[in-house]
Amino acid sequence: MAKKPTTGKAVKKETNSKLSFHKQLVLNRFMFHFFKDGTLQGLKNRLGEDRFEGIHEDGQSLFFHELSNYLFEVDLIDLDELRRYDLNIVQHWQQITEHRNRKEDTVLNMKYFQYLSLLFTEIYLDWYFNRKQQLLDGLNNELAAYNAENDKTAKDRANQFKSYVLDDLNKLAYWNATGSGKTLLLHVNILQYLHYFQNGNSHHYPDKIILLTPDERLSKQHLDELENSGFTQYQLFDKSKSAPFKGTIEVIDINKLADEMGDKTVAVEAFEGNNLVLIDEGHKGTGSAAGAWMRRRDKLTRDGFAFEYSATFGQAVAGGNNVEAVETEIQKKKAKLLFETTALGKLSEEQLAQIALTSEEQRDARIQATREVYGKSILFDYSYKFFYEDGYGKESLILNLNPEEDKKDERRYEYFTACLLSFYQQQYLFNKNKEKLNEFNIEKPLWVFVGNTVSGEDSDIHAVLRFLAWFLNHESQAKSWIKDLIENKARILDTKERNIFENRFTALMNGPEDIYADILSRLFNTTHSGQRLRVLNLIGSKGELALQVGEAEPFGLINIGDAPSLYKMCEEDTTFDYQRDDFAKSLFHTLNDKDSQLHILIGSRKFTEGWSSWRVSTMGLLNMGRGEGSQIIQLFGRGVRLKGRNYSLKRSTPGERPKGLHLEKLETLNVFGVRADYMATFKQYLEDEGITPSDEILELNFETRPNMPATRLKTLKLKDGYKDNQRLGFKRVYFPELYEVPADFQGKIKQPHIKLDLYPKLESIDTSRKGDNTPVNVRNEAKLDYKIISAFDFDRLYLAIQNYKLQRGWSNLRVDKQRLIDFCTGKTKIGNSWYTLLIPASELEIKQYADIAKQEDIMLRLLTDYTDRFYNTLKNAYEGQFYEVTQVKEDDPGMIKMYHFEIEETDDGLAYASRLEQLQQLVIDGEIGKAKSWSGIRDGCYYL
Repeated sequence: MAKKPTTGKAVKKETNSKLSFHKQLVLNRFMFHFFKDGTLQGLKNRLGEDRFEGIHEDGQSLFFHELSNYLFEVDLIDLDELRRYDLNIVQHWQQITEHRNRKEDTVLNMKYFQYLSLLFTEIYLDWYFNRKQQLLDGLNNELAAYNAENDKTAKDRANQFKSYVLDDLNKLAYWNATGSGKTLLLHVNILQYLHYFQNGNSHHYPDKIILLTPDERLSKQHLDELENSGFTQYQLFDKSKSAPFKGTIEVIDINKLADEMGDKTVAVEAFEGNNLVLIDEGHKGTGSAAGAWMRRRDKLTRDGFAFEYSATFGQAVAGGNNVEAVETEIQKKKAKLLFETTALGKLSEEQLAQIALTSEEQRDARIQATREVYGKSILFDYSYKFFYEDGYGKESLILNLNPEEDKKDERRYEYFTACLLSFYQQQYLFNKNKEKLNEFNIEKPLWVFVGNTVSGEDSDIHAVLRFLAWFLNHESQAKSWIKDLIENKARILDTKERNIFENRFTALMNGPEDIYADILSRLFNTTHSGQRLRVLNLIGSKGELALQVGEAEPFGLINIGDAPSLYKMCEEDTTFDYQRDDFAKSLFHTLNDKDSQLHILIGSRKFTEGWSSWRVSTMGLLNMGRGEGSQIIQLFGRGVRLKGRNYSLKRSTPGERPKGLHLEKLETLNVFGVRADYMATFKQYLEDEGITPSDEILELNFETRPNMPATRLKTLKLKDGYKDNQRLGFKRVYFPELYEVPADFQGKIKQPHIKLDLYPKLESIDTSRKGDNTPVNVRNEAKLDYKIISAFDFDRLYLAIQNYKLQRGWSNLRVDKQRLIDFCTGKTKIGNSWYTLLIPASELEIKQYADIAKQEDIMLRLLTDYTDRFYNTLKNAYEGQFYEVTQVKEDDPGMIKMYHFEIEETDDGLAYASRLEQLQQLVIDGEIGKAKSWSGIRDGCYYL
């Protein structure tokens, strides 16, 4: 019987003989063997629920507690090792999110894929530093299995990899989708590497810590991110300055690295040594530039270690080869030079001996074989297709015009008008429902055009300006097309002769006159029709031109490298006006301001390399899509970023969406292009990445039938008005002093008490210990010595408890430093009876100052656990007075109202949609008996 797929779509046979790069990730395969259900899908099934996010009261992650239920392979990793890895991850994560949590007034929890990335890193680094030969042997066993699976035909030679050597082990790569938290991952990786590198010696650092970025602008952005994560030693690289202190993170863009010293570049030899190198989107594809970059990368990391991060490894290696193919190419070049032929099969043994590769050439082949390099070093694959399948980011709608229609100027202007109307609809819905949308963290929509053709007759940016001018100058025709669009009369067709904007404007209830006037107000910042577009040359800013209507506030911004050339072209165009502004300041940095009045951004392809904004909701492609796979996927990733409800990064589901908000339109990225053939290429890249565009998805809403029992179900519910910040809620009524039970609750609740067992924790932290064989029932119970406690840093403890309180949103809890000191030193009536500490007596011996710091950390654990217990005990006691018994009703929020199906528009998909509609009709007709016998199996295929 065929195996059920896990994607929710019909099973398809693979017809492409080329092996997907996702299936060539040997290191990733090896790492999954440490776990049962050793696939991303298998671990997601166990760890993917939101309830596993966060930290347990024992200091371990909730992921750890689920994994510890024998979800790991005990022959490769034991529970103590897993516990130790988890504690490291939790400590590092809390360190880099402490400042961010205070700044955003929230708690950043790891997602399951972030946790797995970090757990894989912990395992790898432990083996790399402590079991390197075992790591090498394990990887080569996995590689042998991979090669055996791909050794059936002559074509499979291109998929074969050579065995790992020790020099292959000092690099890790992460294939993570844009928006999945790569920056946080990078910061934790620094701490993870230093933990194993230092091995307890906190003064021991690599020769250099280097963070490589795509450009100078991204370098500055990384500095801000390092600050947000609490790093204190970092700087932009400056070759004119003396070397910084050891441990300083030096940020430099790869364009400043060269083979020799120059005015604006530095020779890569200046960085050689035992370095820790972190590379953000540093790959250069597979051309000559890639070859030079890969050699420099090798020199930087040869004696050290490298972490590399990208959302687009699949596109970057698309034209890459394995080592064998690169070696063959080197031999062919030598044969051409020596014997004027590239036919190696025609050479004699003596001639073949002359073109044998030197050890340096063999090493160079290993460096240049990008497909094999990354196939053997990608530790974790969470590329966009997985990100999307998990519900993260926005939906996408590709508004693709039929190429034949695209050749007609009138039809192209109508298409532009429809795209403008799509963006206006997003703006209209955002402004209409702003307060209700706060819960879903929707940002003000922004229309972004991205391309690189700035000047010349075929300038796409100029074409956009001409359209905007046309819309303002031809009010009557624009209104006519708007009328057709909202009435579904427009004939803007795709390749299947379908109206691509049919039913796209259901949220717009006004007539064309009102809509056009509102477009002028919301998008163009003007209330007066008949005014012309004006292009402002902002002399005081670098590469910026502003767009405005008449004297109104600028509504748009052009940010390109060669603004003067474009402005010169504008001066020759009579369809709009132009003007210099010698005193204007840069507008680009204001785009993300809450009150920004900039609605349109036209920029160069630098936006594909790190420019960050949550606002992008509509995207226009200008001269993009031809041979630019990596940039296309990066660009797409910028647009689909979404904060989501509770900062989940996820789009809402149909059942979660309040009626009337049209939230799905605000959680969708609209994509269109100036040239339709670019759009076809863009669409193909998405499909190659495993992403089915939403215009090829059939949707079916399957409403459920309530089946409530005759005897109503009952449940407990907290009365309205008593929840958290409501008028009579705990946070509004009680303001308890920490560690002092209010008089109202004395005698009614038990004195909070916590128990902390550090036996397993100490075994996991100290790998040199053989374990403590003390039976559980005779473990040592101890108290911290008041004399030692008096030496603690109470400023640190006080701030830590304050942060803990803020992270959990306990705004009504009062924390006093002196009260904290008295509580810790036993000067309250409960003394030290509030905790039970299980710990070997030897661990409380004071032999050096570090032992005092260790006990201070134990006290902090006790305090945080007790604070949590204290607050929630009071809160539960208060709210427990105000619960009421209610009956479960048919409209209860917990009842499933509807099942939402999304099915690919293939022959199998259409057939299955028909089967679902038959089932839906049976349920509507009340024929439950027939519905129970319904089957989703057709012709031996399973569907979910």
